[in-house]
Amino acid sequence: MPRRKVTPELIKKMKELRAQGWPYQKIAAKLGLSVMTVYNNLKKAEAEKPKEEVAEEKKEEEKKEKKSFFRRLFGK
Repeated sequence: MPRRKVTPELIKKMKELRAQGWPYQKIAAKLGLSVMTVYNNLKKAEAEKPKEEVAEEKKEEEKKEKKSFFRRLFGK
C-alpha cells in the first residue's frame, strides 16, 4: 500500500481537528495516515511556531481553565 504524501493542507486539517479535541488515533483514521505520522507532524508544526504565539495560546488555555473551574465550582 503506497504511503500518502503529507501536504500542507493535511497538516492544516490535522491542526484543526486536534484543536477541536480529537485524539491522534481518530485524526489518523479520518485522514488515512498512521498515528505516528499525525503525532510527528503536529509536534513539528508546534515547534515551528514563534515563541510569542505559543505563549499567547498558553495564556488563552489558562484563562479557559480558570473559567471552567469557576463554572464547575459555582454552576455558572
